[in-house]
Amino acid sequence: MAEKIRGAKFTFEHHCKSFLPFQSKETKDLLTKWCMEESMRTTTFRFDQKFSVYELHDFVTDFFNDDAVLQNLKILTNVSGGWGTLGGKSGDTVSVETEPVASTATSMEFFDRLYDCGAVRKNGDIVGCMPEYLDNGFVINQELGRVMLLEDGCDEYGIFTPEDRRELIFKIFQHLTLGGPINQYDDNIGPYFNTTKEFYKSLITVAKDPGTRKVHVTSMVAKILAVGGRQDLFPQDGHPQNFMYLIINPSKREVTVWYHAWCG
Repeated sequence: MAEKIRGAKFTFEHHCKSFLPFQSKETKDLLTKWCMEESMRTTTFRFDQKFSVYELHDFVTDFFNDDAVLQNLKILTNVSGGWGTLGGKSGDTVSVETEPVASTATSMEFFDRLYDCGAVRKNGDIVGCMPEYLDNGFVINQELGRVMLLEDGCDEYGIFTPEDRRELIFKIFQHLTLGGPINQYDDNIGPYFNTTKEFYKSLITVAKDPGTRKVHVTSMVAKILAVGGRQDLFPQDGHPQNFMYLIINPSKREVTVWYHAWCG
């Protein structure tokens, strides 16, 4: 049974805000090399109401029923790279399925274990392996790809726990290293680390605790899995490189959508 549509608590306004990594020629060239540049977007919206963590369900439901979102949030509608809007009218969204994403890991030292397990050499070179061709279109020819993706058949997969893999910084890194359908893998870890750091810093917001003087993340992140009552979010369903993250910044009252679709 569909959920009863209540009056919206949160309303949104499209905010034409540049995403800093997309302004960098070096980063855009890397995303093109990894076959992600033309199938990735960020879109930012403002909201006027105070947001608390326990209101996430209402927030995302209102978000996907808001006219400004329906008219300005772009998704890929076909594998040829055609962009369109969610469309429809306010009230069509009856449910939103989300997955919580943590943001407690904030340092690139999080990935030091890649050196320890031997997937990456001390000089940053990524260790190669015999190619493995997966049903979802991936060709895994580096130990790094095995650690990222192969739960069965890779002893080093476990160096990142399930909790580690729910961290935003891990998800950014994983998506960038797996790339798109015609990905040209980098042989050195440096470009992946640098781009992950750039994306993370641009997506999340931090603040300093006045008592402890320690910096902590103030953003809340949720991965959107499905939006009931709307068209499909991705042209090819069920691929691990399909993603839509909502990064909510309560202090600035902004929410950024980071979106990518697999078009293989």
